Amino acid sequence: MRLQTVRAVYKDGALVFVEPRLAPRDGMEVVVTFVEEFRKDAVPKVDPLQALRGRGKGERLVERLLQSRREDQERDEQSRILLCA
Repeated sequence: MRLQTVRAVYKDGALVFVEPRLAPRDGMEVVVTFVEEFRKDAVPKVDPLQALRGRGKGERLVERLLQSRREDQERDEQSRILLCA
């Protein structure tokens, strides 16, 4: 048993194979994978940035970021001192 890839077009409720000699025989199991085209009406009309606005409120994220940067600077400074010694 081996996997085979064959191009086909779905038309009028049936698969039409681009290369008919490669079409699967009766009773063969097939897996159909297709590319779905996005419809313009299916796109959400919510601005993603606006939807995230205020999500981290009260978590003191700026303070945590600045603290993390200070710790990184201290670690870099200690590494530099050890390398120079």
